[in-house]
Amino acid sequence: MPDLVVILVEPEKADNVGMIARAMKNFGFKRLRIVRPMFESFDRALAAAMHAKDVVNEAEILTTLEEAREGIDLLIGTTARVSRYSLDRRAIPIRDFLKELSWDATYGLVMGRESVGLTTEELAFCDIVTTIPSSEEYPALNLANATAIFLYEFFLTFKDSTRFQERPVPREVRELMVNYIRDIVNAIELADHKRERVVPLVRRIVERTFPCGMSAGEATYLVGIIKAVRDRLVKVR
Repeated sequence: MPDLVVILVEPEKADNVGMIARAMKNFGFKRLRIVRPMFESFDRALAAAMHAKDVVNEAEILTTLEEAREGIDLLIGTTARVSRYSLDRRAIPIRDFLKELSWDATYGLVMGRESVGLTTEELAFCDIVTTIPSSEEYPALNLANATAIFLYEFFLTFKDSTRFQERPVPREVRELMVNYIRDIVNAIELADHKRERVVPLVRRIVERTFPCGMSAGEATYLVGIIKAVRDRLVKVR
C-alpha cells in the first residue's frame, strides 16, 4: 500500500501543527516531519491535536528539506501562487495528479510557511508541484485547512489499493534520465535562454509522468535509448 509523509517547512504557529496532526489521524496518516519549526514550545500543538497527540510526539524534527526527503520516492510541493511563466510555480491541481497515480510508493507532501508558503528554491527541490484550485480573488488557504484538503484527497485515492501496482522508479534512474537530456540539450544548437528553461521543464514532465504509469523496467529501457542518443550527439561533436 502507498504511504504518505507530511513535511512541514518552518511552521510558524504551533496550533496549526496540532490541527494538522489531528487531520492526519482523521485520514489515517501518522508520519509527520517538521523542518525548523519557528516556535519554541509544542505545548499549543499538543493541545490542538486533541486525540492525535501521538502524531505530534512522534514527529521527526529536522533541519533541512533534503533530510526530510530521506526515504521519499516522490516529493510533492504545494503552492497557492501559481504562475504560467515560472516553471517552478506551474502547478497541477492535486485531484488531476492523483487520479492517474499508480506507484505503490512513499510520497512526501511538503507544506510551506503560513506567511509565505514554500520558496521558489524549495519548490524547485520538489519533484512535482501541486495546488488546490480556489477563488482567484483570495486563493491562499490557511495552512491547516489546506493540509486537511490535501490529506482528504490522498485518503480517497489510496482507498483504491488495486490501482497501486507499480513499484517506484528509483530516484537515481530519474536523475540519470534528466542528466542525459541535459547533455543532449548542451550538445545541440539552442539559444542560451531556451537552454536554461528546457531542463527544468523536462524534469517537471518526467516527474509528473513517472508515478502515473511508468514502470521501473520501462524507465530503464527509456534511459538506455536517451543515453544512446546522448552518446551519438557527443561523439558527433
